[in-house]
Amino acid sequence: MNQGMENVQRQIKYFNSNVSQTTQLLDIWVRVLSQTMHNQGYLQNPEWHGGQTDIAQLEGLVQRDIQREEEAERKRRAAEMEREEREKEARERREREHRRAEQEAEARTTQVRPRGVGRRPPPGPAARGRGAPTRRGTQRGSLIPPATNSRIRPPR
Repeated sequence: MNQGMENVQRQIKYFNSNVSQTTQLLDIWVRVLSQTMHNQGYLQNPEWHGGQTDIAQLEGLVQRDIQREEEAERKRRAAEMEREEREKEARERREREHRRAEQEAEARTTQVRPRGVGRRPPPGPAARGRGAPTRRGTQRGSLIPPATNSRIRPPR
């Protein structure tokens, strides 16, 4: 009985092997049939003019894509240059405004105000300095007589 069981097991293995080979052959046959149908579709298409035409069309598509990429790169560079130019102009404008503001500040600090405009005269003769004109417009020891409305006369 053991021998009978071993024979059945061998026959089942052989059968499984045949089924596996048959499946592989059928898969190959299905791929061949599919390719044949595909080729038949090309041959029956009146717009298809052969493989050389397909290659030429593909090369044309590749060239078109290359040209689009080059144009996009050219536009990107132009936009980058324009952006850099705007930044440069803005930087130069800020520098000019800064210089002008500095010059205006410098001019305000160094600007001499005319005498007597918006200023009070310094008090007393010491602040005016020796020999400076007095409020009355005369100097000490001057030959010009003092104003007549003043009661104080300078010593001689």
